[in-house]
Amino acid sequence: TWTPRDCREPNFKPSELWNRVIQVHYLLEQPTHRASAYGAHLNLDKDHIAIAAPVEFMTTYFPPTKFPSGLRDEGPASTPTPFANATNRFNNAPPPSTTADFSMPTAGPDEPKFGARGSALPSGHHERRLSISSNYSRASEMVFGKDALLGPRRPRPHKIWKKKYIKLIVVGDSGLGKTTLIKSLISIPGERLQVHDGSYTPTEQFRRDPESLCSTVSWRDEEDRIIWVYRVQDTPGYGDELDVFKNLKMVVDFIEGQDKKWLDMEQSRDRKEDLAELEDPRVDLCIFCIPPHRLRPIDLKYMFELGKHVPVVPVVTKADTMTIREANTYRTEVANRIANPMVPGIHDKINIFRFERDTLERAGVPDQAIAHPPFLVIASNDISEELAGAEPPLFWPERRYPWGCAEAFNKEHSDLLALRALLMKEALEEINKVKRQRYESWRRSTLGGLKVGRKIMSALLWTIVPAIVCLQVGRAGVRIEDVRRFVRTNVDRVKRLRPAPEAKPASTPPPVVVEELPPPIVKVEPAAPAPLPAHKKGWGF
Repeated sequence: TWTPRDCREPNFKPSELWNRVIQVHYLLEQPTHRASAYGAHLNLDKDHIAIAAPVEFMTTYFPPTKFPSGLRDEGPASTPTPFANATNRFNNAPPPSTTADFSMPTAGPDEPKFGARGSALPSGHHERRLSISSNYSRASEMVFGKDALLGPRRPRPHKIWKKKYIKLIVVGDSGLGKTTLIKSLISIPGERLQVHDGSYTPTEQFRRDPESLCSTVSWRDEEDRIIWVYRVQDTPGYGDELDVFKNLKMVVDFIEGQDKKWLDMEQSRDRKEDLAELEDPRVDLCIFCIPPHRLRPIDLKYMFELGKHVPVVPVVTKADTMTIREANTYRTEVANRIANPMVPGIHDKINIFRFERDTLERAGVPDQAIAHPPFLVIASNDISEELAGAEPPLFWPERRYPWGCAEAFNKEHSDLLALRALLMKEALEEINKVKRQRYESWRRSTLGGLKVGRKIMSALLWTIVPAIVCLQVGRAGVRIEDVRRFVRTNVDRVKRLRPAPEAKPASTPPPVVVEELPPPIVKVEPAAPAPLPAHKKGWGF
């Protein structure tokens, strides 16, 4: 036991004591360490530090030459104590080679306690104790606190807030309650969603401004520091169109347009932010509403064509119009027809989103023979006012009839609660992962198709097109001389129309320096004497 009086001894080093105490505290946390086998125990109080352990352990970690203290050797206790086993093992063991026989006088009655208020100590000791205590608290927090920077486990890094986007699209025939399903799926008590009344969803409005039919909610995950942005896109029913495939093409073009928009954002040269900071417009999942009682071939065909672009979750709406037996039979029938459509034009399986079995169990979906059954749901715009005004308020949609009440979130009546748990809690990461995989596949095929198209165009321009031109020339009977004359005439015409280049001023050549040569030396020979005139004959003059 160490008291404040021990800390004031001249050879006592409180800093080393605290470091050793921290080390022992760490060793006691290790279940396989010898300190735990000894049964050592550490007790920290404001007025003393006590360690109960055998002498061999104490002399190893707290040698008396450095940390003198009061040693109390106890024999086997009559009653079980936390240190009874350790004391018995120590007494039965061979005696240690060195015996630490040291004692310190106990603190007097007037001795102020360690950390007591108003304690009068010599100058400097009060600040010294405070610094020791603060150092120990900081060190113990680093070792044993939630950060555990020096402990056996790696520290948990600090996370920053980031956003993740989920976008669903609801598709189905007219009058199946798609808009009502959206309200019941994402609403909470006291929140007003910006959703139209659902009486009629105009096609022209969807073509002109699809964002006006999109509902958005968001919430924060404090543990993972993620802001989930959840969007549900409503669509016009394909029963409003005389040509169902016209409606299908409109929905498919919308889904493809969202993927192309994200691809343009990836390849944009003027993008100034990281893609993780931008809003993701891609569609993750499609909720396909199936009418009750009867699954038509056009529903399967629509679902098959739509599944080529986005995974589909089949949902049977207005399940309260069927009896229990009819609902179970129809669920099995829909699952079998989806697995084997047997419809002309469908030569492959329908792309149904496959939830993992563990995810289905966490969401409360009962384990059935059918791995991925369709969901039979009930949705309503009417809520229970009694539960909405309770504390805490509860969002509880229900449909009241003269013979009873159908509750949307009652597991005995509807699968809407399990569907909500899947789409908004348990399967969010799965949905996001499947979206990224599907987009990468679409991106490879799109960019690869563009490269193939460029190669085909270049082949047409440099091989097939010249061959066709030559064939046409041969059929027309055009002579080569006429072609040459035509080309020569047009070339001359272009030359005449082309402005003549301005004549550049001729540059004067640099003056030529001619060196003056010395005059040549000419030797002048003496002239020969003139001949004498010949003697004239005749008259003599």
